[in-house]
Amino acid sequence: MAKRPVYVTKMEAPFYSAEMIEFDWNGGLAKSQKQKNITAIHKGFMIKHPDKEVLEISSKSMQEYGETLSAFFLKKYVPELGKSIPVECIYQAGKVFEKGGPYQDILEKTSREAKKDERLKNSGALVSFWFDGKTFPLIPRTIFYDYIYINALFENPELAAEVMKYDAFTDIEFNPNKGKNCQAKAAATFVALTKMGMIDKARNFDTFVALYNQEQIKTRTATAKTTQSEKIEKFLPHMEIKTGDLIIHKKFGEGKVKVVTDTTLIIDYPSVGQKTLGRDWCEKNCKIMKGG
Repeated sequence: MAKRPVYVTKMEAPFYSAEMIEFDWNGGLAKSQKQKNITAIHKGFMIKHPDKEVLEISSKSMQEYGETLSAFFLKKYVPELGKSIPVECIYQAGKVFEKGGPYQDILEKTSREAKKDERLKNSGALVSFWFDGKTFPLIPRTIFYDYIYINALFENPELAAEVMKYDAFTDIEFNPNKGKNCQAKAAATFVALTKMGMIDKARNFDTFVALYNQEQIKTRTATAKTTQSEKIEKFLPHMEIKTGDLIIHKKFGEGKVKVVTDTTLIIDYPSVGQKTLGRDWCEKNCKIMKGG
């Protein structure tokens, strides 16, 4: 037996609910085997919700538009390239790690090549994302992926109209025990925000993030039973790091801070060039000297 989520639209943050469906797993990598699993998930879901319309979004989808809506094929415009490319390539090319990235040459690769690029596995911890000259945070979880996917739908109105015909979404390639980002979840979010008349807030990243404030408050309340020391650590303010300060990295040497955000620092190292590092990580692992 196996369990996989069906993402159902929800009219409040986080704008989806994940219903786990248990079914007999059909093993193997063949497309036909995965399609048997899709059928089993949808059948299990429809027994409980006969009034819902469910769409599989993946390269294994048997439904019209299901494959086209996959992040491997759904395209978004990239200003610096002057053309539209798959969401998967934008997401992978936007990753910034402790030891490298963003690897912008990934933008020119196929979706499968982008996802399998070895540098994405060998560059240390993920610290932020980068797209169109801007840095994006890791928190809220999956926010960058959802933002890119939803804005790709804006640029493909025919596909957006098809998505609106459904109430629930699946992705047979997604295992919640192994991954975080899911195109089915992003699609459910798009439908919910559209039905609520709030979808235009997703066009701008700041207003999109603001939609999740209510959910963040709920999460903080639910986890309030921490030790006193954990509470103190949780609410300690960031060290006052400013542009011009020096960050001495054990590998890169001495570098000057160029840009400061709540989560990241962009630092110019003479030895290796400009690097984007996690602010918390720098505070814990690097020596910081105030600039003149």
